[in-house]
Amino acid sequence: MDWNGLFWAEKHCEKPPESEVYRLIGLLEERFASGPLRIWDLGCGAGRHAVAIAKTGHHAYASDNAPKGLERTRQYLDICGVSATLALADMTECPWGDVSFHGVIAWNVLHHNTLANTGRAVDVVHRSLVSGGLLLATLKSDKADWCGQGEEIEPGTFVLNKGPEAGVPHHYFNEKGIRQLFCSGQWRLLILAEQVITNYEHPDRFWEFTPFPWTTWGVLAEKRG
Repeated sequence: MDWNGLFWAEKHCEKPPESEVYRLIGLLEERFASGPLRIWDLGCGAGRHAVAIAKTGHHAYASDNAPKGLERTRQYLDICGVSATLALADMTECPWGDVSFHGVIAWNVLHHNTLANTGRAVDVVHRSLVSGGLLLATLKSDKADWCGQGEEIEPGTFVLNKGPEAGVPHHYFNEKGIRQLFCSGQWRLLILAEQVITNYEHPDRFWEFTPFPWTTWGVLAEKRG
């Protein structure tokens, strides 16, 4: 299955936003008193976080490289009676070159690439943020269940051969790797948290019904300067 194909199935189109997104919006509101804010949902998927941003009264921007995901996002925005600026784009580019953002959300996005392209995406986010702007991101940990499975296309990057993300690259990070990703001196890591979930039972196709999150790194980073 390719990335676009995921969004044809309703079960892959999550609706509830992550609570961390609301925490980010609160932090941005404290930092930038003059609203509304401009917040970019990078890799928006089916639009749950773009909708959450718009519902708080801020300017939501959302991009994804999956046309079906953007279609789902438009439908969800219409259902909720809110609006956002949408664009079809790869994570390594910002489709709104003249817009500076107060915050960027990249939830379960940046690790779906080679390490070089993940670095390019982080650089694009940096260029797109205002001074003091914040990036909220998650990245796959090398303690995750499927780390090392599938075809290794470069050190630490594997293409899975099973599950809903079969055929999609995943780069798995340790702490050193994440610090190198944000080591340019142009970033300040405010929070770096590894959330480890160990699945001791692995029934057939358990990923389709587990109610628990996956092992990931959580990153909250500030643009310096």
